[in-house]
Amino acid sequence: MSAALDPAASPSSAEDAALLRESGVLDELFYRAEADLPEMADAAGHYLSTGWRLGLEPGPGFSSDFLRPYYSASGYDGPPGLVWAELSLMTPSPLPRNPAEAQVLADRIRAGAVFDEAAYGRQLPAGLDPVTHYVLIGELLGWQPGDSFDPVFYLESNPDLAAAGVHPLLHYIEHGQREGRPARPVVNRLSFPPLPDDGRPVMLFISHDGSRTGAPVLGWNLIRRLSRDYRIVCLMMHGGELEADFARMASVVIGPLVWEEWKAAEMQRIAERLVALYQPLYAVANSIETHLMVPPLTRLGVPVVALVHEFATYTRPLRRMRDIYDHAEHVVFPAQVVARSSFEAFPELRERRGVHIMPQGRSDPTMPAGEAEPLSERQRAILRPPGMEDAFLVLGAGFVHIRKGVDLFIAAAATARRLRPDLKLRFVWIGHGYDPEKDNTYSSYLAEQIAQSDLGDSFAFMDAVSDLEPVYAATDAFFMCSRLDPQPNVGIDAVTRGIPTVCFAGACGTAEILASDPDIAWMVVPHLDAHAAAQALCRLAEDPALRAASREQVARVGARAYDMDAYVRQIDAWGRAAADPARRARTDRLIDSGLVDPDMAFAPGTAPEEPGAAERLAVRQWALWSGIREASPTPLLRRPFAGFQPQVYARAHGLDGPQAEAEPVTHWLEQGRPAGPWLREVFSPASPPPAPGAAPRMALQAHFHYPDMAPELASRLAANRTACDLLLSTDSEGKAATLRHAFRHHHGAVTVRLVPNRGRDIGPFLTGFAREIAEGGYDVVGHVHGKKSISVDTTLGRVWCDFLWENLVGGEHAMLDLAAAAFAARPALGLLMAEDPHIVGWDGNRVVAEALASRMGLPQPLDEAFDFPLGTMFWARPAALRPLLALDLGWEDYPEEPLPYDGTMLHALERLMPFVARHAGFTVGGLRAPGTSW
Repeated sequence: MSAALDPAASPSSAEDAALLRESGVLDELFYRAEADLPEMADAAGHYLSTGWRLGLEPGPGFSSDFLRPYYSASGYDGPPGLVWAELSLMTPSPLPRNPAEAQVLADRIRAGAVFDEAAYGRQLPAGLDPVTHYVLIGELLGWQPGDSFDPVFYLESNPDLAAAGVHPLLHYIEHGQREGRPARPVVNRLSFPPLPDDGRPVMLFISHDGSRTGAPVLGWNLIRRLSRDYRIVCLMMHGGELEADFARMASVVIGPLVWEEWKAAEMQRIAERLVALYQPLYAVANSIETHLMVPPLTRLGVPVVALVHEFATYTRPLRRMRDIYDHAEHVVFPAQVVARSSFEAFPELRERRGVHIMPQGRSDPTMPAGEAEPLSERQRAILRPPGMEDAFLVLGAGFVHIRKGVDLFIAAAATARRLRPDLKLRFVWIGHGYDPEKDNTYSSYLAEQIAQSDLGDSFAFMDAVSDLEPVYAATDAFFMCSRLDPQPNVGIDAVTRGIPTVCFAGACGTAEILASDPDIAWMVVPHLDAHAAAQALCRLAEDPALRAASREQVARVGARAYDMDAYVRQIDAWGRAAADPARRARTDRLIDSGLVDPDMAFAPGTAPEEPGAAERLAVRQWALWSGIREASPTPLLRRPFAGFQPQVYARAHGLDGPQAEAEPVTHWLEQGRPAGPWLREVFSPASPPPAPGAAPRMALQAHFHYPDMAPELASRLAANRTACDLLLSTDSEGKAATLRHAFRHHHGAVTVRLVPNRGRDIGPFLTGFAREIAEGGYDVVGHVHGKKSISVDTTLGRVWCDFLWENLVGGEHAMLDLAAAAFAARPALGLLMAEDPHIVGWDGNRVVAEALASRMGLPQPLDEAFDFPLGTMFWARPAALRPLLALDLGWEDYPEEPLPYDGTMLHALERLMPFVARHAGFTVGGLRAPGTSW
């Protein structure tokens, strides 16, 4: 923050002067002439310290007298030119410098009839024009132009506009309104009624929908039971038939929303309002469709129990599931088949805590007794038309959709008719959605299938009814023919009522329940085998004794498996455990410690503004993932602060088992911050080493397959004082010439050597310059390279390389100098690596690494959890690398290109670096450039 924005800062700091020059607002020739300064005088410094107070302008066309009162009205009383430069950093659009430029923008805003001048003007001193203030500074500060438009929300909900740097209000007036872009958050229109003050805790329930379908009906049953002990706040993300039913059971219902409002920026504001007003103990997110609400709630400290009814197979985009799996404290699947789908898409999910498989209980009907409409004569006639009163009735149910397998139901009906023409069979599918006249995606094909199957009077469709009880009473068997169905309510209804149920293995949760009992496992037929289903149904139809026995057996299994009261009690137990005050206290202690570094805890640009969010993330993520074998199951599992390896600590203290109650970050804090292999010394500009001894003689080996990055390294090296010889490698003479030119002014010896295109960057270091490193008389050697890509993501590769170079060589901070000082002050220090925020492990490289470790005489087994210099970029003493150099690798030892993404000796050597250094008797430390991340 500059002097203009920070009253305690010097009014003429070097940073402010640099900003003024770079902004373009200062015309030095113009200013020197205006101030009568000599040619060599510092124009920027003079303006900041003296000139602006004398009324001098920084450049032509700049009107301080016009701008100053508008800036001052917002608390910016410093030099107007500097304030303008600071504000310009907030937007790529040019800011007005004088009345004429401001008038152009103000007139365009007034033409839109959106700006509320009266309301806005009440915030300003008399005499200032509200619209002019808005275009000069108000919009950049997030001031509201009126109740009908929110500029901050407009940019947050339209990232394309934020990236383009448009004026939000102007864009809305001239384009966004016509395009249907929302002008203000939905939270402004929602009603948040007060809760009854009866002392019960508050629970938040998020329903993705209000339709009379599986998940919402289950949700209503959960609310009905939990409302005995909680004041329920229900957020309805979409409306439907059950709106009144939810309102009858919940203490407060918020919404419903509409699809267009399902945006992260909207959900963030809704979460903030819900937490501020109601302070829920925990939340239940019913369906993956509620995923946008889960991250903001957990960042605000509200634990979430997520009920996942959907298969990863048909969830698109798949990344929506990440919001649930990365943030929810507990994830509950209704069946193995549903969980398996997610495990295949997210293999690491098998290792996180809080993942459960539990079938829900039987849902009670949402309508109070007596309100359901009885079946009409027409409906009764569909079930059992004249002549079919004694037929064997097979029921199928659900909205007509390919996922429900209606075509398989029809196929089974046709097969049964062919197999047993002597049996009187009646197949009825009940549910909305069959409309061959309008639906040409599925219904029309079903109509053709029916026509070609010669079903006669053995098949019929029937629209959904409000009460299925009379239908169940008339049913002899239920055929659940779904291709994929989690734990459908109709299946639970059928089984708990003792209706013999035939279903497909691996297609639904009901199949798992039936297959678990040997007496009725025969009803589960091979996956999508309509012929086998028809045989099972015919077996029931022909044998009344089997049918009667099956009814008793199915009812017994259903009563044992589907217990709604037990299901609700367990959901509540998980929610209460996640909201444990002791855990909140641990998080509070972590917040008080000030240890967590948000730049390490969050990826760049993702850190929320909520106080304590970084600490809550660290506690939650390590509580969920402490027991993992793989190191990076989720991008959110990051190092909470430099120098600490939570995974190593968790394994050393028994916190990696499924029953562990603590997570490593706060446990380490509570134990008095004990030292151990989970800690290493980290050097940064804020915590440099003590006064060093003699400066070490240093060399940096840098390999460039892409020499266009060489000038950047030269610039970074030049920001340091320490002399450092360069050992440069590349694979062609043309590239070598580029390197010589790039480092022509380098302070130190420069050697450029051509090497084969083998061994990537490690070959040049361990083979190409092995003699210089081992025998060149250097106290410290470093290694970097011009990394262009990670796999196929070039942008990510460049960000990664920038991070490593910034920490190891420098840019804003002289990190090479810091590394030299660290080695001089710590004789036992053998290896320095950048403090990477990510936790990375062996991946597919352990077997290769063990073979190499055996050749070097390293003790085994190798640690499962460890840190290593990512990208093989580091500083080290040659003595610490002696076991590695002793391998005496030749060019022929390295694998030929192209190399796989992982699993080569190069990846193994990268990971073995700290093992080698410690085996040689040295310690490992870190370098941390403040504010860096990737």
